[in-house]
Amino acid sequence: MQANTLIKPARQNGGRAFNLAMRALKRRLCPLIILALLTGAVSADDGLDWHLRALLSDSFLANAQIGLSIYDITAKEPLFSHNDTLLFNPASNLKLFTSAAALELLGPSYRFRTRIMCRDKIENGRLAGDLVLVGGGDPLVSGRFRSHITEVFESWADSLIARGISRIDGGIVIDNSFFTGPSLGAGWSWDDLTYWYACPLSALSFNDNCVDLKFLPGPTIGSPALIECDPNIGYITSHNMAYTLPPESSFTLDYYRIPYTNDVTFFGGIPISDTAGEIDYVSVHRPEIYAATVFGSVLTRKGVDLIGRITAIDDLEISRRADYSRPNLISLFTWESDTLGVVVKVIDTNSQNFFAEQTLLTLGAEKAGEGSFKAGLRIITAFLDSIGIGPNDLSMYDGSGLSYINAVKPRAVVDLLRYMSARPNFETYYQSLGNPAVDRSVRGRLDGIAGRERIRAKTGHIAGVSTLSGYMRGSKENHLIAFSIMINNYTCPRAHCEAWEDKIVASLLEVY
Repeated sequence: MQANTLIKPARQNGGRAFNLAMRALKRRLCPLIILALLTGAVSADDGLDWHLRALLSDSFLANAQIGLSIYDITAKEPLFSHNDTLLFNPASNLKLFTSAAALELLGPSYRFRTRIMCRDKIENGRLAGDLVLVGGGDPLVSGRFRSHITEVFESWADSLIARGISRIDGGIVIDNSFFTGPSLGAGWSWDDLTYWYACPLSALSFNDNCVDLKFLPGPTIGSPALIECDPNIGYITSHNMAYTLPPESSFTLDYYRIPYTNDVTFFGGIPISDTAGEIDYVSVHRPEIYAATVFGSVLTRKGVDLIGRITAIDDLEISRRADYSRPNLISLFTWESDTLGVVVKVIDTNSQNFFAEQTLLTLGAEKAGEGSFKAGLRIITAFLDSIGIGPNDLSMYDGSGLSYINAVKPRAVVDLLRYMSARPNFETYYQSLGNPAVDRSVRGRLDGIAGRERIRAKTGHIAGVSTLSGYMRGSKENHLIAFSIMINNYTCPRAHCEAWEDKIVASLLEVY
């Protein structure tokens, strides 16, 4: 008998011999099946279940926790699940909940409003009192979608000049009361707070509450690295300990901002051959003061004399704060942002934490009268509870997924995606997710895989966490399929997790 001939074993001795024979058979077959799957040799006719169960045998992920939930929305039937009722840290997949709640509760046409007001009348080109900036949570006061980062402030300055103002005898006072409570989320890691993705929040914000950085090599090896700031107004205090390295060296330049200060130390190095330079962004302390300081510099550049200082109402003596209440102010004009639909696209496609958190606090301010993490989360969890996603399905501590104490079931993500697919705002929500064939945030995912343009997905990454959730449109019967893939506590390279997630999605594309 040939060695590769398979014999159906006989049942005997209460089935023990049968069980032993079946185990031996599985040991021989499973590696062959897995090899065939990973090389694309298994046809769609073999079924999705075989594809996915074989992929779950990946030895690189043997010590990780994996959750999968896949649902055919059109057919109204589950397709596959694995640990989908266990809680996982979702990382940025949590943004799916924030953006969905915002679209449903505020509406895609909602606009953030910043009010520019004053305390005194304008006479002979002079504003005798203070100019008051009343923040409304706008995350879009920046160079995003504009020619340069101060374009919005220049529009504000031009509006003041058009009203005859050439001199402000007072200063700039900031009303930041639209947001209250902590400006940082619970469970954010202290060593992230220097960087753009963990910047503090503020009702009045500018440039994602960051200073843009450009690193360049110095003229000679061993000379200090060059650090350029934009805007260059001296808001951060730089301590440059970074050096120019030999041409074959790796880029190691990094930086650290002392918490609750704007003192930033730069260290490491940049190769002398890196003449194009490297771009990064450092977060700032007191972003409302930063925004007003940059606006003040724009006014000065435009020829408006600003005599007084920049301060926030909260920094004033308590006895003076009532002077800046709305009934005591004169409205000059109101600036409106782009729509929430635009903001949600930045949240989900760009995975911009700052935008997600500003939206979370705005939900609290608009729907609970309190622009705080606590109020925003209360509004979102109440919304989720109303659609069947309860406290046992999700534990949410911020709006972006940066917190290490967030937890959600993969099935809850799919339940949310199912709910949104039937809502009037679905197209806005669907288009807010990344398209692997087009969008930078998911560029490099599913490369070379046919049909990847049929995917809309949200990635998620923090240390030890990799997630991918979204929609797939079938090519055969145009079914809409929702999926959520979550990996926690892995020790292999992150690239392996991403490649494994891509294989899961590729299996969906192949079968459907």
